Amino acid sequence: MTNTERLQQVRDAKDLVGVFAMFTDDAVMKIHHENKTLSGDSLRKELTSMVEDEDTVSTEFRIIYENDKCSVTYERIGGQFFGGQVSIVQLWRDGQVYHMEVSNVIDVS
Repeated sequence: MTNTERLQQVRDAKDLVGVFAMFTDDAVMKIHHENKTLSGDSLRKELTSMVEDEDTVSTEFRIIYENDKCSVTYERIGGQFFGGQVSIVQLWRDGQVYHMEVSNVIDVS
């Protein structure tokens, strides 16, 4: 199982301890469509809210690209946090995310 698949599995299971274990202590998450950057306690608080929110669910998940250092994914995330199509870039160190960038994907057709 790849790093990205393991992260998706613990997220889908709403396993907060498992999600926290997938992030380094110095991890940073940039949420472009909200123009905010989270780290430390603010990142842990956001991850907790996302995992504990029953309406925040992932569908249509697919890995666009992945190796041991980087992954790019696409999915639809329902709920209060994203509510639509999302592209995520994750940088990995020793099997943990240390940098993540999240962007809503807007369909202009």
